[in-house]
Amino acid sequence: MIKPRVVNPFKRRGKRAVMIKEIFIHSFESVFPSHRMAQTKINDWLHLTHLKNASLQDEDSEKSLNFLRRFCLSDKYIEQRYTDCAEVDEDWESHEIYCLKNDSPQGALIDKRNEYFGKKVRRVFEKLYHDHHPPHLIHVTCTGYLSPSPAQDYFSSRDNPPEITHAYQMGCYASLPAIRMALGMCFYQKSTIDIIHTEMCSIHLNPSLHTPEQMVVQSLFADGHIKYSVGESEKGFKVLAILEKLIPDSGKDMTWIPGQFGMAMTLSKEVPLKIREMIPSFVDELCAKASVLKQDILQSAIFAIHPGGPQIIEAVTKKLELKNEQVVFSHKVLKERGNMSSATLPHVWQEIWESRPCSGQKVLSLAFGPGLTIFGSIFEVRD
Repeated sequence: MIKPRVVNPFKRRGKRAVMIKEIFIHSFESVFPSHRMAQTKINDWLHLTHLKNASLQDEDSEKSLNFLRRFCLSDKYIEQRYTDCAEVDEDWESHEIYCLKNDSPQGALIDKRNEYFGKKVRRVFEKLYHDHHPPHLIHVTCTGYLSPSPAQDYFSSRDNPPEITHAYQMGCYASLPAIRMALGMCFYQKSTIDIIHTEMCSIHLNPSLHTPEQMVVQSLFADGHIKYSVGESEKGFKVLAILEKLIPDSGKDMTWIPGQFGMAMTLSKEVPLKIREMIPSFVDELCAKASVLKQDILQSAIFAIHPGGPQIIEAVTKKLELKNEQVVFSHKVLKERGNMSSATLPHVWQEIWESRPCSGQKVLSLAFGPGLTIFGSIFEVRD
């Protein structure tokens, strides 16, 4: 048996050995979006929204669109979702985003959607930072683009505002590159870095895209906001390794591109298959980088799998021959929150931490996004 590589905690600089600091992820705090809605209610509204759009464009709506309802993800997988956009009714002309009228059958243009994002996200910053702020924060999102950003706008009137780094447009895996950035900042600045995710997927529906793929996407994604800290600490998730890989010949399987009516997503049915084939070799390399035995990880680690959908969790679980209890937190977040893009995996970590795992427990995370990209990490619980 090949023994895992032992990492020397000292690196030589000239004749002097310098200790590498241990960095932890800790202090999770989520902010619930303004509205919680049952999946069945949202799916009913999605169906009506597509029918309304079709009627405005003189399509044979009942005949051509009624079958699409069966492609929505049911409450078997997602029980409820949260949203900051509460326009889930048929009062179309009064809506800010889904103002479906003869001259705007798709709803508001992308500039209006981004403006709406900024207004709603300011509330998140007010809740999290009303009486303090860190020396540096990383703002992560792929669902709203404004310059100055909501983070800059909120802190501009504060004394000694924090330094702000933006980590945008990386999709569902963005928490891990954000942590990778924070690690470097911790070493360089010798301070704790906050990472804050603000995702509002609910404002990017385009009701003129009547395809089964879009019905899956629109019945899967939700809104979510969460903050956590990266730095030295006495307890939290110690970072052992982070790894990124692109899956060959997958560039068109998942995309996230600005469009006239919000961000437009493509999601191929090949995604779970390609992830499943890549996962074993990816986990091999990740375990080697973390200096842990793969067999120990597969048998006893908690797996934080980004719930890009029920098929993603199932594909990874079966391919790695995991036990159901190893992936229970991913299923829980999907059922209770849906897919919140980059905010999803941090919500899984928060659920794991609040379950009070034993000190020394390993946590292997997997997230997927445009590219097609696989991002993974291995943490160790310290309590």
